Amino acid sequence: MEEQIIAITDTPFISVEERARLVGLCAKITGNSDVAEDLAQETLLEAWRSEYALRDISKRKQWLSGIARNVCLRWLRKYSRDAAHLIKPSGEENATVDLEDTLASEQDIEVELERKELIELLDRALTLLPEETRTVLVQRYVEESPLAEIAALLGTNASVVAMRLQRGKLVLRRVLTNEMHNEIDPYHQRSLTQMWEETPLWCSLCGQHHLLGISIPAEGKFHLKCPGCSPGANEAISTNEIDDLKGVKGYKRISTRLATVCDSYYRKALRKGSIGCYNCGHKVSARIVLRDAIPQWVWDKQEFQWKRREDDELLSILCEHCFTSWMNTLEGLVLALPEARNFLRVHPRIRTLPRQELEVDGRAALLTSFESLTDQERLDIISDSETYEVLHIYGGNQ
Repeated sequence: MEEQIIAITDTPFISVEERARLVGLCAKITGNSDVAEDLAQETLLEAWRSEYALRDISKRKQWLSGIARNVCLRWLRKYSRDAAHLIKPSGEENATVDLEDTLASEQDIEVELERKELIELLDRALTLLPEETRTVLVQRYVEESPLAEIAALLGTNASVVAMRLQRGKLVLRRVLTNEMHNEIDPYHQRSLTQMWEETPLWCSLCGQHHLLGISIPAEGKFHLKCPGCSPGANEAISTNEIDDLKGVKGYKRISTRLATVCDSYYRKALRKGSIGCYNCGHKVSARIVLRDAIPQWVWDKQEFQWKRREDDELLSILCEHCFTSWMNTLEGLVLALPEARNFLRVHPRIRTLPRQELEVDGRAALLTSFESLTDQERLDIISDSETYEVLHIYGGNQ
């Protein structure tokens, strides 16, 4: 079941031939074919976690071999320590070395036990799924079978299998976050704590804290949280995973690229009332709705809980064909405007002021304001309350 952890995308992380090569390499380095399978699996786990570090795909084989060598050398050092403990006298001159080795060994054991416990939890979670869903997930992510082969096994076609995989992952996530929440949460909290890092970006909501971020360029993942506005370990103020962010590095560059993409995509959707799904291209509607109107599958799929007010209205673009969702608040849409991006370049530390309702030229409107915390400059943007069309922009050197 360890492959279940490795293969989380719709393409296998590693081929059968590549895996066999790693097993052989581990056996050659350690001289122990009995542990080679486990060491190859550990190699794959480490490689998956650091896949973003592979800049040249043509050197993937050498990259994997290097990780395998490091894993094997760690195992050899640990094996040597364990063997030495069995024969080493407990003399006073060896007390310090023995203590260090013992602590290191206990830490290795703790990590290994935690990994095995997680695998057991995933095994149990899979047993709670419908048989057909379980079969598709296991065939794809454990057996690493191609979509066409799974389709032939089930008597259907590859597109249907792909759809079942998407739904199966949603169901599995729901099981882990709902039915098994109390058991999986401690591991989830620990992993999230290790992932967040401080960024040079300031929170635009409160202006009081540097944002914490997670950036995985290889996957186009970019998440932000504020220690004050979203303090929970699984909370965030912005969660994204899009192709346009792949390969982009540096939090400021990523933030600028994201704002540009969002402004173009959302504004086009607002003007036309619908747009092609960013992920699969199917035409989907763009609606401004209350948070409560968002279907549950959207929240189940979120990697982090999106910290927003319950009474927030959200621009939502939801595709039930590929289960992809794009959502944003009025404040987020306004901050993505070119005028707002220019204001942020000059005044990087701002705070968002409470939204105000207005009437402009006989139309119900909303005033969104941002105030610089360094020189009290303001940017005021008035939008139509029903369509979010920008009506007027004041301040920010406009």
